Amino acid sequence: MRKVYAGVGLFTVAVMTIATGCGNSGSQSTSTGSVAKQALTASGIPKLNYKGDITFFAQAYTPVGPGIKSVAGSAKLHELETLAKKFEKMYPNIKIQFVDPSFQDTNQQVQTKTAAGQMYDIYFNQYENFNSVFPQGIVYDLNPYFNQPNPFIPGNKKWKSVMNPNILSATEAPGGQQYNLDADYVGVEFYYNKTLFNKAGISSPPKTWAELIADCKQLQAHGIQPGADVPTYDWWVRVALGNYLGLSTLKKIAGFDKQPGISTLDNAIAYHKGILNPTTNPKIMAWWPLAAQLYQYWNKDTTVIPWDNEPTGAQTGTKLFDAGKVAMVFNLTAIPNTVQTANNGKAPFQVGSFAFPSLAGTSKYATSYNSAGDAGGPQAAFQYAISTEKADSSMTADKFQACLAWLQFISTPQNAQATINELGEFVPTLKGTKPVPALQSVEQLLNKPWYQEDGGQFFTSAEYTTVRNIFQEYVSGNLSLAQATQQYEQAVEKGFNAYVAQQHIDFSKY
Repeated sequence: MRKVYAGVGLFTVAVMTIATGCGNSGSQSTSTGSVAKQALTASGIPKLNYKGDITFFAQAYTPVGPGIKSVAGSAKLHELETLAKKFEKMYPNIKIQFVDPSFQDTNQQVQTKTAAGQMYDIYFNQYENFNSVFPQGIVYDLNPYFNQPNPFIPGNKKWKSVMNPNILSATEAPGGQQYNLDADYVGVEFYYNKTLFNKAGISSPPKTWAELIADCKQLQAHGIQPGADVPTYDWWVRVALGNYLGLSTLKKIAGFDKQPGISTLDNAIAYHKGILNPTTNPKIMAWWPLAAQLYQYWNKDTTVIPWDNEPTGAQTGTKLFDAGKVAMVFNLTAIPNTVQTANNGKAPFQVGSFAFPSLAGTSKYATSYNSAGDAGGPQAAFQYAISTEKADSSMTADKFQACLAWLQFISTPQNAQATINELGEFVPTLKGTKPVPALQSVEQLLNKPWYQEDGGQFFTSAEYTTVRNIFQEYVSGNLSLAQATQQYEQAVEKGFNAYVAQQHIDFSKY
């Protein structure tokens, strides 16, 4: 199904049981070492010895073509196919083979195909999974190559020089590795139907939490359903917990690993020190009632839809918003485009947007920190990793060089912008790129430091799933706050212990 995207932290996790060693493939060094420079032809492009196919799962950017299934309402994309033909003209012995596993459980795909040694050569998955969920050694560390020139960018000295430093910091693994190439950004905002707002006598979007709740009441009083969507823990925790912790605490957490941004390792250290431990810090759970307060005005059928396993044909919040049946959704930058796509290219109403409102006055823990941008981040669809021979038995040193060259080619600013803007639902992040006009308001978030506090980015897959389910059960009214707190504490402790054992973290260094 071509309309399921990664989203901000919205990914399906699965327990991996693949027997692999630690570290990366033996054909390259670790991120702290060095690798041989690419051999170049007389024309300055990589000299490749590989002959054959490169299988590529491009996720949301997959172009139409033979063997690619498409559903009604999907974008009919062509840009990556165009780039593939240009690449194949330079390298006639190589064929880029696009694959489409129908966007079901992408982690299950990794689990089953990697165990069999049949994983795609290049594929999409979330950087968090490579950093803390999947076994190490199944994809290459690209960091050494980020520090070398991209030969497809004229005059480039380091490939990473065109990458957004905030994203590099956010995607970095605890050991400094970069397991995938990330070149797009997805924001999370409130989107609203201006026609319905006007009908209810609301002339402008809310700027504070109190105004948001007041608008919900006013819409409801005019017979309008205020909103609909699944209560997604990943987005809420970044904005609400980030505000309640405050900027000084967020900076403290970000500084533990001596790198900008909040990393997986930062969060583990913060939990160890009690900052993110709900048994010692009441702020961790204090924001949950905010979500419950809002979702009492939301469509009940959508708030109980499983966040990780949407039933076929479900009447989702996005569908209700696209059809003009609800006034708001708290959702991704894809929304303006989905409204047009769902209505044959012509939106029946004007879509407005507003950032997550100020939380001032919502709690004694609320701060003045503007955390509205922290729900956005590099968890969109342009996240590509290269399999090692442990996961892909067809991978060789020559094939890796060909895969690397293909990633370098599609990640020039010009090529990445064309690919990302053709879909029109995410923001390209490489220096010199611009988003489609509808997303220019989100672009400004890329150039300021953001603090994506997940409050549990270090969970194992099972515990992260548990926390998301606890949150959804709570805001749906099926758990009391006391019950949710107890279950949350148990899940956090279990997940933290498992993560530390897996990563062999020595907290005495911090």
